Amino acid sequence: MDDEEDGGNGEDGGEPVEEPVENEFEDDVDILNYARTLELLEASFYTQGLENIGEEAFMNTLSEGDPLRDGMFGELETIQAHEEAHAEALGAAVEELGGEPVEEPEFDFGETVEDPMMFLEMAAQIEDVGVSAYAGAAPYIENDAVLVPALGIHSVEARHASYLRTLNGDTNFPNVIDAPRSRSEVEEIVAPYIVGMEAPDDEEDEENGEEESSGEESGSDTPDNGTDTPDNGTDTPDNGTDTPDNGTDTPDNGTDTPDNGTDTPDDDTNTSS
Repeated sequence: MDDEEDGGNGEDGGEPVEEPVENEFEDDVDILNYARTLELLEASFYTQGLENIGEEAFMNTLSEGDPLRDGMFGELETIQAHEEAHAEALGAAVEELGGEPVEEPEFDFGETVEDPMMFLEMAAQIEDVGVSAYAGAAPYIENDAVLVPALGIHSVEARHASYLRTLNGDTNFPNVIDAPRSRSEVEEIVAPYIVGMEAPDDEEDEENGEEESSGEESGSDTPDNGTDTPDNGTDTPDNGTDTPDNGTDTPDNGTDTPDNGTDTPDDDTNTSS
């Protein structure tokens, strides 16, 4: 993730949000499954990172005198447990509404779950994205029984983000007001880590590319036909060359006429005799 993807408005940002982001959800079940997917991503990220990296490597990212050092690994384990609990709670809420909880996708976090510093930076960004995702979806929740727990999860995600920013040496509260993100914006950010998922912009680019390709194929036929026209035009000058040849024949016939005229005086001479 890029730095501009993690904090919303920047450290000096925070313009009031006049309108909510675009509603890209079908119903409350769709919103819950969207949030559940994000929680599953977070839970898997922490699980893989903690197992691969280990407590000692994480502790070594902080100096020995740092008061956060000794309890660091335990706090990360707590966050991981929170993410799993969130995913389970959201799945249960989906079932209560008569829906089917989304299955856990396959994730690929690459080197971020192998290196402790990369992990901590990525963790802070993932949490920030989660906070903005809840803020973007919450206005479109119709059932109050869903809204209350969703807002409760949202605030916990903000606490996670704050703690991880501290571990990274960043300010806990970079913005006066955090901007929400739409579903498309969030999915564009997380798509590289979900195997088989395409970012919304990539799908649009493919569709536009297909349309442009079709247009180019149709357009290429026209120039080919246009090329044929000059070829036919070339034939016309060839026919024009034939015309002068026929014109040359005409003078030959004209020469024959005087010959016939000479014969006529011969006939007149005979008459006089």
